[in-house]
Amino acid sequence: MWSVDRFAGVYAYLAVVLRAAILISQSLILGGVIFIWSALMRPSESASSAAIDVARSKCVRLLRISGLLLAAAHALCLLVNCRALIVSAGLSIPDIIGANFVLAAFIAICSGLLVAQLAASATRRMWALLVPAFLILASSVMTNHAAARIDGRLTLIVLTTVHLLAAGAWIGGLPYLRMAVSAAPAEIAGVFAKRFSYIATISVSVLGLSGVAASLKYVDTAAAMYGTSYGVMLGAKASLFAALLVLGAVNHRAIRKLSLVKLAPRLKRCVEAEIVIGITAFLAAASLTSQPPAIDLKGERVSLSAIYERARLTWPRLKTPNLRDISPATRHLSGKRIAPGNIADIGVQRSDVAAPNTASDIAWSEYNHNWIGLMLLVMGIFAFLSRTGRVPIAGHWPLIFLALGIFIFIRADPENWPLGPNGFWESFDQIEVVQHRAAALMVVAFAAFEWRVQHNKTQWPIAPLVFPAVCVVGGALLLTHTHALANSKDQVLAELSHTPLAILAVLAGSMRWLELRLPGADTKIPGCAWPVCFMLIGALLLTYKEG
Repeated sequence: MWSVDRFAGVYAYLAVVLRAAILISQSLILGGVIFIWSALMRPSESASSAAIDVARSKCVRLLRISGLLLAAAHALCLLVNCRALIVSAGLSIPDIIGANFVLAAFIAICSGLLVAQLAASATRRMWALLVPAFLILASSVMTNHAAARIDGRLTLIVLTTVHLLAAGAWIGGLPYLRMAVSAAPAEIAGVFAKRFSYIATISVSVLGLSGVAASLKYVDTAAAMYGTSYGVMLGAKASLFAALLVLGAVNHRAIRKLSLVKLAPRLKRCVEAEIVIGITAFLAAASLTSQPPAIDLKGERVSLSAIYERARLTWPRLKTPNLRDISPATRHLSGKRIAPGNIADIGVQRSDVAAPNTASDIAWSEYNHNWIGLMLLVMGIFAFLSRTGRVPIAGHWPLIFLALGIFIFIRADPENWPLGPNGFWESFDQIEVVQHRAAALMVVAFAAFEWRVQHNKTQWPIAPLVFPAVCVVGGALLLTHTHALANSKDQVLAELSHTPLAILAVLAGSMRWLELRLPGADTKIPGCAWPVCFMLIGALLLTYKEG
């Protein structure tokens, strides 16, 4: 029978994903209340009441769904956290029931259900939703790093509250803008867009300033920024914020320059890309909350020399080491080191008792990453050439992903089937294995769909969107990707190499989405950008090193 402590990594990963779901649902509630109140409640000379009523009803429906999703996400997160504490610390339910996170979850669950109930009857009186929205915001701050600090707690709580409110008003309001613009005629959609533009402009300024101010409290030096997991994830969040700023600036310029007839189609597609990048930013924010602030890790930071040693250019490793030279399977090794009857009492993951990576283990991983990089580099070049129509064979670039998916499935986890002694189903209790297999499955699915799309062999309307969806989901998985490394410095070095890849994957998917969805005249830049993103991913992986 599997020991529960072997699922500690799964619990930790689920906690990050559920935290992201909470942030997304919370932002949708805050953004929905603000958008409906500011953009849809005020009358306009050019807007008919019927058109506004249609847009409002659609937005209220999304607001109600967001309340239910928030309650569900909080309930699941509460169960995961309680289970983890019971297993790892031996606590009982009475010991946990009075904890701060339990109280915060209870407040958020009740408030989310209240939003779902009140939204239907508060169509004309949005003020009734202000109380549950405020309680949801307060419950989020209760479990944030700010509430746990001793020095400067009040300042950090204020900064965090303002930061979350601004994120909700801007990013959380984007789906409502998309729905309102789609539900209204062009001239009325322009009114909605202009009203939201004012909210977004203020929110962006507040979000940036509060984020910088809070970061200075959590990150004391530049070394903390590049030498800790918290700093790396903060950099990822800042990069995604910059991408959102670019798209937001494009939308803002379009609102001021384009006619109302031309504005709506372009605005809807750009907002879709903003939503995708915004969700990824929430994933990065959720990962931040799972890491201790950088200022608390002064003795466990990675030095610049270690980063340079890892990042300096060397010839790729294209010859595989012998399978017999890599370390034995973790499960078998831990079975020798720990008596089966004592495993549940120790409360550690199996990976914690594994032997350190040997030279052969490192060579195996570098070989995998370098070959994947070579495939993606070639794929990016072929995808770029296929746009010219002058290289017919380049149109088959999706088939490279088929080879990539098979390669990941076979080589990513050599201690598991088909190469290692661990059975196929037996190894699913390791979160890293689950992530690798999910990535392989998505890559294979993409290859099949995209090849048919490139050769016009499918009539399914949404088939072309599978590629950008897979890119974004793959990037999100990589952004939250965990490695079972006992050495925190090795963990930081792994994140330094993986985080840029995740961001580039999300950007590639977003650009491909825009190429497919924008009107013809606006597709040139995103159409050239996403193959370049894949070339950069390939180049980074081709120089990947672990030793």
